Amino acid sequence: MFQNYLKIALRQLWKHKLFSAINIFGFASGLMVCFLTISHIKVVFEYDNFHPKRDRIYRIITDVRNGTQGPAMTATTPLSLAPALKQDYDFIEEAVRYIPFNRMIPDRSFRANDKQLAIDAAVVDPGFFNVFQFRIERGRPVTDPLTVVITPKTAFRFFGTSDPIGKVLQHKTLGLVTVTGVLAEPPLNSHFKFEALFSIASFPQITQRGSSQVWQWQYYKQAYTYVLVKPASTRDHLQQVLPSLLKRATGGVHATPKVDYRFQVQSLAQLSPATEQLRERMVNEKSYAELAVEFLIGLITLLLAGFNYVNLTLARSISRVREVGIRKAVGALRWQVMSQFMAESVVVALLAVGLAYGMAILIRPLPAVQLWLISGQAWDLQVWLLFLGFALLAGMLAGWVPARILSGFEPAQVFRSFSGLRVIRGFSFRKALIVAQFIVSLVAMILLVTLYRQFHFLSTADYGFRRERLLTLPLDAPPRSSLIQALSQVAGVEGVSASSALLSELNQIRYVRSNRASQDSTQAIVVDIDSSFVQTMGLSLVAGRNFPRPAGLTSRRSASRFILINEEAVRAFHLGFPGDAIGRALWLNDSVEVQVAGVLKNFRFSFLAQPIQPLVMEYQPDRFRYLSLAVTAGTEQMVLAETKRIWQRQLPYEPFLGEWYNDYLSTKYDNSPYTDFLAVLIGLSLSIASLGLLGMVTYNLQLRTREVGIRKVMGATVQQLVTTLSWEFGKLLVMALLLAYPLGYLAGTALLRNFAYRVTIGLETFGLCVGLLLLLGGLTIGLRTYRAAQANPTDSLRTE
Repeated sequence: MFQNYLKIALRQLWKHKLFSAINIFGFASGLMVCFLTISHIKVVFEYDNFHPKRDRIYRIITDVRNGTQGPAMTATTPLSLAPALKQDYDFIEEAVRYIPFNRMIPDRSFRANDKQLAIDAAVVDPGFFNVFQFRIERGRPVTDPLTVVITPKTAFRFFGTSDPIGKVLQHKTLGLVTVTGVLAEPPLNSHFKFEALFSIASFPQITQRGSSQVWQWQYYKQAYTYVLVKPASTRDHLQQVLPSLLKRATGGVHATPKVDYRFQVQSLAQLSPATEQLRERMVNEKSYAELAVEFLIGLITLLLAGFNYVNLTLARSISRVREVGIRKAVGALRWQVMSQFMAESVVVALLAVGLAYGMAILIRPLPAVQLWLISGQAWDLQVWLLFLGFALLAGMLAGWVPARILSGFEPAQVFRSFSGLRVIRGFSFRKALIVAQFIVSLVAMILLVTLYRQFHFLSTADYGFRRERLLTLPLDAPPRSSLIQALSQVAGVEGVSASSALLSELNQIRYVRSNRASQDSTQAIVVDIDSSFVQTMGLSLVAGRNFPRPAGLTSRRSASRFILINEEAVRAFHLGFPGDAIGRALWLNDSVEVQVAGVLKNFRFSFLAQPIQPLVMEYQPDRFRYLSLAVTAGTEQMVLAETKRIWQRQLPYEPFLGEWYNDYLSTKYDNSPYTDFLAVLIGLSLSIASLGLLGMVTYNLQLRTREVGIRKVMGATVQQLVTTLSWEFGKLLVMALLLAYPLGYLAGTALLRNFAYRVTIGLETFGLCVGLLLLLGGLTIGLRTYRAAQANPTDSLRTE
């Protein structure tokens, strides 16, 4: 019986080639996205399962409770937590810290073997390799200061096929770092992502056990703390000691009374996928909500394909319903008729699997697919079984609706007449599905185009400071006055300024008090600049004045007493209006008294997903590590060549790493991998909807061939025929647009709430989506109806 169903299904598919192709392509498009998400979700559920001691490893996270904003779980902890746990509690076998390198030093560039490369690195305690199963393939782990172990890929990037053991990496801040070992290639199914691991002894400022400085809460966002308990111990033992440890260790630390910090325990198995999305989490960590969104994208694409299948199957119901009547008249049961239609949908799904695999191979090289969905997961037998099961289930669900409807007709009703299926008066079920399909397509397009525009906005937005024609020079040490003077005299250089960091890399946090006797303090971002920085970067003062320009040692000390703050700092420090803040005294880190010299207009110095934070600019020349050159338009190449010449003359042993700031920002906020993938999804959504409409129009015109012939014989023009035949589907498109706009607007607005600075959903978004949909829909309907209207009426009426 099954063999008979299969033969009939294949014959039906071959008989109606256009409809079969549309159904198979639609299913394949949805299955392809689902295929990628299934492989990714499988990886996420297998994270960190290769560690032998997995059931005894826990991560400590910080529960930050703010009276005004509510609780916020953060994956990081203070720097001194791990040493205190290991020293004070016997049931703890090991406690280690994992600190991303860029949280200690923003610059990730290293030089070796005449190559300058950026690497993803981390700083770890010596016990890290006792807790986690990251095997050293050659050499030894990192224990001594200024030592590092690297992955095989990193070793090959720097040293090729030569042995890297004993060789050095040069960093402008750390100096020379010796390679002591090469790791075995780290497994991909890990929430850790690194290319090198540095010894924590390389940073003496965080190895002072018991230091009150590293317990202060401005440092709690730097370290991830992992604890390995002894076999007889449990999670409850660890959770019970954390409150007392927190109280004892932070008793002398002044923190903001409005914020309450608590420690929570998270087992390694709970890291990913997690029930909630933690702040400061690792790049590879995913939450159940994020996985659901990923899978929802595939389901929406598959839903559009399912609508196509149901639409086209029901559209052919007039011819298939007589087949149902004959089958029932000769004794077929309803479940047997349903099985026939279900078999056809399963065959379509299985054929779509092969096409989906080919499409996945084509888009797999896209960076977004590699980084976001696949994560290096091999498509093994388990993935294929999951995927085939999902494809069969999707095919059966898509075939169940038409099978249920068509198998329900009685033979007498079928042979007497058949006028169609009605959902509401005057509106057929298949028309309702067409409207629903275009609503889903348009809402999906609005969401995707909104994301596309938001990503583009992030990389091209006006941040409020100069980014065009600005040459930045990273330095290993504070700049020489002779270097600044020589660069200032270059023709085409409008100004030269020095700073401790680039505006887009500000991460130095301090606590500021407006009253030294008060226990209340506010967190602020701090950067060191010189007196030329405001003019060079195009910043605006709304009150007060710039730093006094230092002329000697005494004036330099005087300049360091003054600070500049932004408007957000005025509000956060409760200083009233910008003019009221001038001359006010503030205390940095509870002890350093400074005076507000000027207030800067707010500008965006961090990622646009975050709101503007309080900013403090001070003058500390010994911390300067960047020079910025403002260049006149048209002189960029000449200035760059002359700057290189001056650099090589004054700093002959240091590599020239100058870069145009606009290029740097464009690269840093480049979202092209994701926008390319969004473009693929938009194309698939449009293609499925348009092909479904093409199938419906084609079949409708086949049924109305004789009507078209009669109208032409009666004198109807081609234009009148095209208008008459197109209006039925034109009404459906208009109805879908009217219903989809409010839904798309609400969905897009909810999505944009994740960004502090965002685009708006107006005519740019809705007009583009509607225009594309109307253009493709109009071309699809118009071309097919025009072709039908041009046909010779004698061809359709000769047998009448």
